[in-house]
Amino acid sequence: MPYLEVKSSGLFASVQDNGRKGMKSIGVSCGGALDDQSFSMSNYILENSKNDASIEIIGGGFEAIFSEPTFFCITGALGKNYLDKKLILNNTPYYASYGSKINIGILEAGWICYLGIMGGVQSKKYFGSRSVYINSEIFGEKIDKYTKINYIEKKYSPKPKIYKIKNKYSNISTSNEVTSIRVLESTEYNKFTDKSKKLFFSSIFTISDQYNRQGMRLNGPEIHTKKDKHDIISNYVNKGSIQVPGDKMPIVLLSDSQTTGGYPKIANVISVDFTKLVQLRPGSKIRFFLIDITEAQNIYRKNIKYIEHSIYEKKLEKISLKVNGSDISFGYLFGDNANLIDIDGRLLPLDFIKEL
Repeated sequence: MPYLEVKSSGLFASVQDNGRKGMKSIGVSCGGALDDQSFSMSNYILENSKNDASIEIIGGGFEAIFSEPTFFCITGALGKNYLDKKLILNNTPYYASYGSKINIGILEAGWICYLGIMGGVQSKKYFGSRSVYINSEIFGEKIDKYTKINYIEKKYSPKPKIYKIKNKYSNISTSNEVTSIRVLESTEYNKFTDKSKKLFFSSIFTISDQYNRQGMRLNGPEIHTKKDKHDIISNYVNKGSIQVPGDKMPIVLLSDSQTTGGYPKIANVISVDFTKLVQLRPGSKIRFFLIDITEAQNIYRKNIKYIEHSIYEKKLEKISLKVNGSDISFGYLFGDNANLIDIDGRLLPLDFIKEL
């Protein structure tokens, strides 16, 4: 079977899909892609099934070589990415030939990107999912140098497209400003002092470097419960739950979080803003805003079909040439931070030599 041979895994890379649904009752975390919005985008662009697995790359610095031809795309965080040393765009299905090298540089805006491959990554399934869950030491392994990731060979694409996202729907922050994150009251909300609740919503928190797929620790003012009791009988937690342990510093639980927790929860990040939160890198500043369940549901309904409503196809320019008496036509796109050409249904990056 064709494979992608990893030359550098960067900060952290793993195979992810939508995760394991309905397994928490037996203590199995759902897991799955951290930024399910960008993950879904990769499958949409490649016309894959919704749950086809992609490679999740945190922080960039990923390099690999395709053993056989296929089509791929990069979604999520923005950076300088290359195919065979030629600059390529996000949200565009490129053709990789035999031995093509993909290089995902250091991410400049956002923190997580997805390398989607047409037909999906073909790793082993556990409980119906290919998602790697490192904490279990059972469900797959993280990607390291020399890891070989299987995929299905694809030589032709139905129709090459270039996709753009309307800015108001993007979950990638391109500024250093404070990011607003909307939350709901959690089950232990009323166990916290009124002063701490006001402090939680009026303060700016900084994402610490204690940040992985399980959780994100925040730095900021201390948040106290009424009796300063920060141990409770363990109960249900979910991704987006914000726990406050004994050191009084909030922790946001992420996709690989445990299924139960013994610290009081002050709030829960709404699903729409969860994808925005995980795209923030350590050192980023956030502020929480409390909304009610009705407002959260309205936000979710407006956002649920964002792919269909916020993405548009960027048309290629067309040109026709006569070569040795034969008419040849092809599509191209110049500028927009990269150049590409459509040859026989294959989008390829293109270099230029400027005349001085």
